[in-house]
Amino acid sequence: MLYFSELKGKRVVTESGIALGKLRDLVFLAQTQPFVTKLVTGPPKKPLIISLTHLTRLNTAIIVSDTFTTTGLVENELYVNKNVLDQQIIDIKGNKVVRVNDVALQEKPDLMIAGVDIGIIGVLRWFGLDETFGKIFRLLGVTVTSRFLSWADIQPLALSRGKVVLRKEEGKLAQLRPEDLADHLETMGLRNVIHIIALLDDSHAARVIESLNVSYQQNLFKEFSAERSAKIIESMDPDDAVDILLTFSLRRREHVLSHLSEARRQDLTELLRLSDTPIGGLITSKYFTATPEETAMTIRHRIRMETGDFSTLAYVYALNKQDQLVGVISLHELLLQPNDAALYKFMNPSVVVLHLTTPLEIAVKRMFKYKVEALPVIGPDKELLGIVTIDGLTETILRKL
Repeated sequence: MLYFSELKGKRVVTESGIALGKLRDLVFLAQTQPFVTKLVTGPPKKPLIISLTHLTRLNTAIIVSDTFTTTGLVENELYVNKNVLDQQIIDIKGNKVVRVNDVALQEKPDLMIAGVDIGIIGVLRWFGLDETFGKIFRLLGVTVTSRFLSWADIQPLALSRGKVVLRKEEGKLAQLRPEDLADHLETMGLRNVIHIIALLDDSHAARVIESLNVSYQQNLFKEFSAERSAKIIESMDPDDAVDILLTFSLRRREHVLSHLSEARRQDLTELLRLSDTPIGGLITSKYFTATPEETAMTIRHRIRMETGDFSTLAYVYALNKQDQLVGVISLHELLLQPNDAALYKFMNPSVVVLHLTTPLEIAVKRMFKYKVEALPVIGPDKELLGIVTIDGLTETILRKL
């Protein structure tokens, strides 16, 4: 078995001895038989992509023919280093997301990817320490082996240019918990998320989308047709469905509603009617924000210094440089973090939010559903306008009864 860690950085030279650079990457076909098709060498800004048909020898150096030509990538091709190594993949048999530490290659009859190493040995191999630590582990009576997954048992989460056709593998992808899959999708580009969502049935896709943060939800539905949007909304929780419909223009909203079943359309139309209820009067400015880069110690110090006049404080909201809401953490979770831990490492990026158009009844239901005592209210550009507390909401609704 040959590993990519053993090849990366090797010299690439022509048969006549002209040095082309070091091996930077390999290119392979993301299909059932993932044959390696090209190698990448040369400087980072002007890499040379050479077809493997020009490879003549693979030993202490990588030898290519003097008549080699350069090429580019075609559909369904991925880079080993860029798209697979150190990336997240789905272990289909284990129904979980894991990280790739090394890539195993089969040399005969053709060079192709055999699988991936997801264990500690895969990390040590990059530093040439796998044999040394193997001896130490054996002396200690500890058995450590490579955690190998064959190519047939994995599902890449990252796609190249949004064109790679992923295997559905008999619905194994759908066995991941919606919340877990949503967390990983939020680290990916929109086009890749759309491809993953397309592999799920409408019901499971709805659960995953409900677990995405509001910005991803809005951007996804901008890409969906009215028919596709209706299929997803048909399967969503009514409260979440209404909140998404309220982000549509009136014309698009009516178009999507027209594709729903009669019963579903009536239910959502009634909830939409309630959206005229103003929530802006309940917003309070007594909330605390921090940047994702601030450490737990800095945030705790600022809370002590800046919130003396607060009657209560339950959450810290993370705002990016554009003052957009990107995460939240409870005070309890904040207290458990090491002093030097940056907020972005432990905050929850899937923030449950309200809009100015969210009906009061739906806001209350959302608080009970997610067991929170306050929810942030965001504007059209995802800017934080303030928060609404459970006390303020219930008092208002009780006065209306």
